[in-house]
Amino acid sequence: MEDTKNLPTEIQQVDMPVTSMFSDGVYIRTIFMPKGTIVIGKKHKTRHFNIVLTGNAEVWVNGEHKHIQAPYIFESLENVRKVLYINEDMYWSTVHATELKDEDEIEKMIIEEETITSIEDINNKLKLYLEEIK
Repeated sequence: MEDTKNLPTEIQQVDMPVTSMFSDGVYIRTIFMPKGTIVIGKKHKTRHFNIVLTGNAEVWVNGEHKHIQAPYIFESLENVRKVLYINEDMYWSTVHATELKDEDEIEKMIIEEETITSIEDINNKLKLYLEEIK
């Protein structure tokens, strides 16, 4: 599916439930992403592991396309944003090293801050990301 001309050019916000788990020095965040959705990931400040538990997706990172099929584990480098097209319902976990237990504090530590105020902002960003991955 490297051809992006069939991808939607506008999106609506979709509920994607997130669960969190904590252990000594580790935070795991798992998100459910339904089939047919486009996901614009947040840019992470830190290196971390990704564990794709179920499903499959087309993933673009820095203009490079890859098809990912569960089960799959890989490391993301810092300052990377992933754009995904979900082909099949997917559970995806990220694993972060931290002693923090407050999810808001963890997000400040690991995520680059972005200002998005509306679905219009998201659609404009989507158009930019689709241009980048073509």
